[in-house]
Amino acid sequence: MNEETTSLGLRQATLALTPYDPTWTTVFDKEAALIRTALPDVAFEIDHIGSTAVPGLPAKAILDIAMRANEAVEDHIATVLVGLGYIDRGIRSGRLFIRLRNSDVRTHNLHLYRPEEPDYRDQIAFRDALRADPELRDNYAELKQNLVDQFGDAGRRNYTEGKTDFVRAVVNQAR
Repeated sequence: MNEETTSLGLRQATLALTPYDPTWTTVFDKEAALIRTALPDVAFEIDHIGSTAVPGLPAKAILDIAMRANEAVEDHIATVLVGLGYIDRGIRSGRLFIRLRNSDVRTHNLHLYRPEEPDYRDQIAFRDALRADPELRDNYAELKQNLVDQFGDAGRRNYTEGKTDFVRAVVNQAR
């Protein structure tokens, strides 16, 4: 584990926010390069999404990655990702792959989307809106912290659900 990736990680079944760490962008760039190298003949898009992709935004310290590729290459991509250390969690938001450290500290979420799935576009639109508007970013940070304070470790589902209306409103505004 190198120094850059030690800033990543959240123990399973816990809920905590970490101040933004600019090394997260470097970690994403290296991970994207690793994936591109492992899939040299496959056409796909790859983007850094989620709170770790928004400068100044506190985040659960899990690197969120979105990939978009045709369904015909999905199984090949899955095989390669598993070979890179990801765990295939099946269909969630897209097809979800996670990476763990020490068996219970999640460091990466990778969502593999098909081109027709709107979630990919929505993830990018939400990220870009937060990057472009510091007040919006700060409002989202406050909402997230309030949810963590309210629900704690037992409330990961409530935390996610508590953000839904905010995220939908931002995405709808961006369309």
